[in-house]
Amino acid sequence: MAAACIRLCLICLALGMSLLSARADDAISADNLHRLRSAARVDFADLPGEIRLGWFEANHDASQFILFDQAGRIYPLDGAGLLESWSYRQQDGQLFSLIDAAFVDDSPFVLYLLDDAFYINATPLALPGDPVALHALAGQLAIEVAHDGGLSFQLMDIEPDSLALTPGATLAMPGSEAGAPAVRIGRVDFPQAIISHLADGALTAYRYPEAFTAETGRRFKLPGGPAVAGAVNASGTHFAWSDPAAARLNLLDLQSGSNQVVAELNGAYAQYHLLSADASAILVVNLDFAPAVFAWDIASGLRHELGEYRACKRIPDKVALSGDGTALIIGCDSGLDIWRVGEDQEN
Repeated sequence: MAAACIRLCLICLALGMSLLSARADDAISADNLHRLRSAARVDFADLPGEIRLGWFEANHDASQFILFDQAGRIYPLDGAGLLESWSYRQQDGQLFSLIDAAFVDDSPFVLYLLDDAFYINATPLALPGDPVALHALAGQLAIEVAHDGGLSFQLMDIEPDSLALTPGATLAMPGSEAGAPAVRIGRVDFPQAIISHLADGALTAYRYPEAFTAETGRRFKLPGGPAVAGAVNASGTHFAWSDPAAARLNLLDLQSGSNQVVAELNGAYAQYHLLSADASAILVVNLDFAPAVFAWDIASGLRHELGEYRACKRIPDKVALSGDGTALIIGCDSGLDIWRVGEDQEN
């Protein structure tokens, strides 16, 4: 019964009207930063349940979303409004635990725990550890799994017509040299993996399928490193990053290895980094704890102060660019704020 319910709801979401805010054709770039502004909002107070966490998952053009509330119910939204929400319940009434979600070609997939077993859209999973995240690929999903040996990624192939899932390859997460302290830049999603080496300020970049082993990763020496936070653009060609002292905002070309200092931050901590698809602009949300959106034209170094995002009681829980690069989505305790490139405003 529960499986049938979620399948029905997922089909409704996949077929829903994609009208949540006007569709924008312009991908965010340095040329149109001055036209980037809040275009639509989702207010949690207008939805049923107690949605107090700004976590979301968006489809490719940010016209569909998945949210969840305090009680574990999942809420799919599109331009027509809220679609039927659902949750799994065991016979004793216990709710399932949502772990993550992802869209592949506008089809939503939900990763969850129920009765001590893990599932994606009612498909049971056999994993070597606990899944911690779900990543979307073209025609595939990648389940990020934590276990005693570190991290690995279980690929799942998606049948185009039925959306049925079958296990594919398992990839081990590349690690650092024995005894060398290193951290993974956590907001860089698979198929990219960025390892920051704390001792010497170096960086190793991996990207599936071109390079995803310790032998094939590309290593870079960062001036002023190590990198502690950053973002990769959609095509994986560039990495925007800040150093531990938040002294400078940088852009590393992952093909040539050249690094450019884009701006002096002078200690202002950048909470969220984002990099436009064409790597022409770096966006920062919540700079030095200011509830606003900032952006830099990489070529000129010009800083744009684009204004405050919706009122929130705390720092946003999640910030992301849509897959097509046309939307900036900010999620916090009060709702979602979707920014798009608008028309030029008259003086």
